[in-house]
Amino acid sequence: MRIVMLKILLLISIIASNLYAFDENLIKFYIKEEIEKSLIKKEVIIKEVKFIGFSPTESCIPQGLKIREIKRPSSIEFTFHCGNTQYRAIANYEILLTVYVSQRNLKRGDVITQEDIIEIKKPASRVPSGAILNREELIGRVIKRSICQGLILKEDHIYSGIPVKKGSLVNIFINVGKVTIMTEGVLKSDGILGQIVKAQCLQTGKEIAGELIDINKVRVLL
Repeated sequence: MRIVMLKILLLISIIASNLYAFDENLIKFYIKEEIEKSLIKKEVIIKEVKFIGFSPTESCIPQGLKIREIKRPSSIEFTFHCGNTQYRAIANYEILLTVYVSQRNLKRGDVITQEDIIEIKKPASRVPSGAILNREELIGRVIKRSICQGLILKEDHIYSGIPVKKGSLVNIFINVGKVTIMTEGVLKSDGILGQIVKAQCLQTGKEIAGELIDINKVRVLL
């Protein structure tokens, strides 16, 4: 019975100490607001707070928070008051970036719609190189290669321009002085508008290189 009572008293003591302990999440909330408002005007996540000298030992409401110095791009020094005591601390933070994730499996040649993507936020250090950060760069664009559901969309997943598939019939234009010669051909590889592509002339069977100026037009550069 005595042992049981001791355990109950110990549990009550732990609960009471937690109730009156300083809540670090509260200072993280305040410093997050201050960083977003005063410094970079972007959403951030606070990773760690380190106190300089001593830290609050009892529950209190932080007041008069002031950013003193930017130590490096992802760390700041700040002060605040709890009661009559001033505290100094350093907070490490990371900027959150908006990225876009595929909501379903997408096949090569699919046109991306609003329903195909979902917006999420991730710490900058966890965003892969080439990830697309602007929704306008995705909607209406064409998938270059098949991707699975749940993948962060990157630049190399989509065509940079309007794609034209290998095997498409095209009109081949050749300008000779003031004379324009036109013949029919077929693309020998995928291409995008403005790109130099190869096309096979249907009349002669020869391959020629030219600029894809429209979805069905190739202009030969002499």
